[in-house]
Amino acid sequence: MTEKYSLTMRILHWFMALLVLGLICTGWYMEGIPRDAPDKFALYPWHKSFGLTLFLLLIVRLLVRFTSNKPTLPQALPAWEKTLSKVGHFLLYALMLMVPLSGIIMSDMGGGGKLNFFFTTFDILESNKEVAGKARGAHGVLPYVLLGIVVLHILGALKHRFIDKDPEVDVLKRML
Repeated sequence: MTEKYSLTMRILHWFMALLVLGLICTGWYMEGIPRDAPDKFALYPWHKSFGLTLFLLLIVRLLVRFTSNKPTLPQALPAWEKTLSKVGHFLLYALMLMVPLSGIIMSDMGGGGKLNFFFTTFDILESNKEVAGKARGAHGVLPYVLLGIVVLHILGALKHRFIDKDPEVDVLKRML
């Protein structure tokens, strides 16, 4: 094994972290704009474009993750923290998959725009307003669940760095 994640994994981690937080903030902002505002839907194509980008990067990240050497969890970590770390990472990956998928389903089945940046990318799912509505409900809730897991992830890394102050359990250095 290795002491650090590969440079590719570290770049993907931090870039995707910025995308996730940016998309959650943008989505929250867009939902707060009154429906009758003239520019209500100006950000939607950008949100969709970056959401699809995040989805594609997740696929790349999973491929890199499963084909790279990864650092093992420190032996000094208590078993409950190792378990919590594994569950937290699983939830992060699952939610980074489910949030964009729910957005894609909502948009494609609901008749929303199909633009990814400046070109059409997909129109593959049959229109189904009922399924699109369920996807919209999921897309309205799941980002906040993802945000909660991200906050716990950050707090865990900071705890090991600044509270434990044990270089052996400082997992943050592996991703810096």
